[in-house]
Amino acid sequence: MVDVTSIGDINIDILTEPLNDVGEEEQKIVDEIIMKVGGGSANFAVWLNKLGMKVRLIGLIGNDYFGNFIREQLKQIGIDLRLKTINENTGITFGIQFKDGNKKLITYRGTNKFLSIKHIKTSEIDGEIVYFSGYNLLENLRKDLPSLLEELKNNDKIISFDPDLKAGIKFDKNEFFKVAKFVDIMFLNEKEASLIAKNLSWFKGRTIVIKRGRNGAYAIEDGETVEVAGIPTNVKNPTGAGDVFNAAFIHHYYYGYDLRECLEFANEEAVKYLQSF
Repeated sequence: MVDVTSIGDINIDILTEPLNDVGEEEQKIVDEIIMKVGGGSANFAVWLNKLGMKVRLIGLIGNDYFGNFIREQLKQIGIDLRLKTINENTGITFGIQFKDGNKKLITYRGTNKFLSIKHIKTSEIDGEIVYFSGYNLLENLRKDLPSLLEELKNNDKIISFDPDLKAGIKFDKNEFFKVAKFVDIMFLNEKEASLIAKNLSWFKGRTIVIKRGRNGAYAIEDGETVEVAGIPTNVKNPTGAGDVFNAAFIHHYYYGYDLRECLEFANEEAVKYLQSF
């Protein structure tokens, strides 16, 4: 039995230890670099699985070393995989991380660029909640997403959504709003919210969560606004913390906690992740 299905971007993350700066020299020597499964939908699935929920992951990987690495790593921790494989290179993100919590990500989309509706079977989407991540990176899926979400809504699914607009790829607002009208829980950071509109009235009547990094987060639901403060922490690994926040929020939402409890738990879990490397 599956509680949540996560759909979207999956890639390899290659991340530096947290640095003070990169300096002006041509080459920077670091003591540690890690390679791990990354991408918004995969990060979300991994953390939700860690919290004890049954998670299914749908996405696209390559028939290559990185694709095999992703499949084996996720299989070992017990995620229900519905990964499709094509003869393209798996996506890679290289991240330079800094001790102040900032990061610089260089992303090769790889197979994420090719993910489309033909790789997603509605019969494989199970559980009460469906989570989509990486919308702005998945150009071949975007045009068909409204019809897919409409079908899922007709099947009484709760749809949660993180569009990932940070990459600097220009997105079509009209196309985005066609998707957003089917979404029940929207996750954005402050910059993304400002890119979409001057205010949040476009999402009235549903749940919208605005992540503010070290300043905490707030959510609006049924006209009620709830805000929680940030938790001071020693940041070791900022890449993927937003996905962990989303997973923790959905965990508590699924089990019927109120909005404040969802936000507080999401904050706490994100801090745990930030402190790990």
